[in-house]
Amino acid sequence: MSKTELQELSCSEIIEQIQDKLPALFFVFSRGRTEILAQDLSREWDFLNPEEKSAAGEIIRAAEAEYPGTFSGAGWHILQRLLYQGIAYHHAGMLPPVKYLVENLYSKRLIWVVFCTETFAAGVNFPAASAIFDSTRKWDGHDFRILQNREFYQMAGRAGRRGFDQVGHAIIRIDSRFPEQTGFFDENSVEPVSGRLIISPNTVLSLLRYKSDSEIDRFLNDNFKSYQTRKREKELAEQIKLSKELVLELTSGLCHDSLTLKCPIERARAHRRLKHSRRRGRNKEKESLKKQLASLSPRKCRDSNKCRSGVEKLIKVKMHLNTLYQEYKVVTEQVDSTFREYGEVRDILEKLGYVKNREFFPRGLFALELHVQEILVTELAYSGIIEDADPAEIAAVLAGIEFIPGKNTRATWLDLPALREASQIKWELLSMGVPERFCIWSDLPGALAHAWYSGASFNELLEMSTFQPGDVFSIFRREIDLLRQIERAAGDNHNLAERVRAIRGRLDREEVALCF
Repeated sequence: MSKTELQELSCSEIIEQIQDKLPALFFVFSRGRTEILAQDLSREWDFLNPEEKSAAGEIIRAAEAEYPGTFSGAGWHILQRLLYQGIAYHHAGMLPPVKYLVENLYSKRLIWVVFCTETFAAGVNFPAASAIFDSTRKWDGHDFRILQNREFYQMAGRAGRRGFDQVGHAIIRIDSRFPEQTGFFDENSVEPVSGRLIISPNTVLSLLRYKSDSEIDRFLNDNFKSYQTRKREKELAEQIKLSKELVLELTSGLCHDSLTLKCPIERARAHRRLKHSRRRGRNKEKESLKKQLASLSPRKCRDSNKCRSGVEKLIKVKMHLNTLYQEYKVVTEQVDSTFREYGEVRDILEKLGYVKNREFFPRGLFALELHVQEILVTELAYSGIIEDADPAEIAAVLAGIEFIPGKNTRATWLDLPALREASQIKWELLSMGVPERFCIWSDLPGALAHAWYSGASFNELLEMSTFQPGDVFSIFRREIDLLRQIERAAGDNHNLAERVRAIRGRLDREEVALCF
């Protein structure tokens, strides 16, 4: 794979330079910017001849006929114009049929430049001749950071098509404000995969229900996360042993006054500290150091250069040893973290009345069938909200499960009794010590779910919020899956099962019901 760096060129200028290396995936770390850049490029480039435009038109019209209502609105008309020019954008904010159409046209070589987010590289196997990076800085939810080697090569690895290209090309667009954003990617330094075992309430309930004590111990011990932690603990222990041996070796080569104030090197270092120190509140420490210097006679050193070299090396080794000790302490605490986390979640479940040792109570059996926000959903069910509230309000409540609002996310707000009650249940759980990760819920999508249940059109939902179509679709698909889980958990409670089944039927329609 060849890599090229381009200084602040426009998209059109970049394509001009690499037009013999198309098709290209143009990676952009902002949904909105994919659309802006695609439109910018379309003002100067049209990649399709009349015959190709005709072929693209047939595919587009077939998609519109298969999913009526999905391909509408100003956004679709803009994308449609781009598609007829062999240009597209692709991101998670688009409805699945629209993304599928882009992928279909690309696979048929009717799109030559796709402006896409990194999710295109993660799940869709569509190689290109070139992978272009609008930037190598991304927002990770907390701050802007440089891409990891692993992330870069996941995307850059799309460049190079088997049977078409002898080499793939990765092109990085450089912003002069951030000169550090490239020049460091190294395939030999790709970050290792890290194990991550999530101990959820369902994990604990399933282990208690279906596994013996020895099987639970084996599950908590013999997982990738525990293996990596124990391996790192052994590596650090070996490094500490070798460093301690090196400290002894270096110390034995020095005189017994080394690293004391009798040593000329240490005395000179102490004098420099006294001379340059301007920190307040350290007067007693300074006076003590002065007294020590005055009370000790300096040793006469015949080979101070050799001694200085040995002392400096010893200091570096000791500093490194101290770093190893600190990391070892952290790692040893992590060795038992899986067992500790399992115990903490189990204690919470016992405190809430889900289980007692191996005995399951009704709440525990209900939560056992759930796989998302098990405690919060169980408490909502046992509060009577789902059975007693207006169905549209139930839809509004459940739409907020596992939803975390973005910084600029806005939606019409509804003051519904069920939403207020759900909020109260959430804060009661938090006050009882249930971790926030088990109480993820927001009332923000409530108005959209209430309107959709009540018969609103998909376009009306978009007008009620700043959500993109794909976000609204994801909210409802997640809720529909949750309703299936609740229906299964209801067991012999036929009233609850029938209510959630009916709500699911009202939500699972039109744009939201799309299947592939």
